[in-house]
Amino acid sequence: MDVIIVSKTHMSTAACVGGVLANGRFVRLLDSNGYNQNSDTDINVGDVYTITFVERQDKKPPHVEDILVNTMSFKFTFSSIDEMVEYLKEKLKVKIWKGSTEILFDGKLQWTSGGSGYISESGEIPYNSVGFWIPDKDLIRKDYNEKVRYSYPIRWRNISYVGFLNPLDKIPAGTLTRVSLARWWSPNEDEERCYLQLSGWYGLPIQSDISNTD
Repeated sequence: MDVIIVSKTHMSTAACVGGVLANGRFVRLLDSNGYNQNSDTDINVGDVYTITFVERQDKKPPHVEDILVNTMSFKFTFSSIDEMVEYLKEKLKVKIWKGSTEILFDGKLQWTSGGSGYISESGEIPYNSVGFWIPDKDLIRKDYNEKVRYSYPIRWRNISYVGFLNPLDKIPAGTLTRVSLARWWSPNEDEERCYLQLSGWYGLPIQSDISNTD
């Protein structure tokens, strides 16, 4: 089956690669052993591959997108990101959230006092862990503890950025972006959480890769 690569994000020392199958399903492409792609992978957003895969057996919601890729052969690259976005919208009819941060993941996010969005085992779990979003307000870069974050201007919402594109000072309202929920994690909390993160954006000037990892 063909898959369109729609995201590549930093995940520790690896790269988390997201795609959309020819049937419109969101997937996360793990290798045959269940690991993320290498950080120096030449897989890029806009590439189309033909793959064979099996479902990951130990999925923990909301990360239902995980597949184990057995074979992967390059097919082509869209002539532009705009062309890819048009195909996703018009041909595959992918779901896109439009509006404020409150609509993300079907309104099931909780928020810390510092403005970080998350889900927890004690709260509601959304159906999936990735999605496309068109914000109705500008997202303004406001770094914190040397990590890139984007601030939504209402109700103090901050989203960590984990993509490979060079961060911009501002992501204008109306820009198509991709958001995701990080893996379950419990640094100091009593329960595990999945935190909201920004994977990237589409339709703005192409940026070069950044060298730091998240």
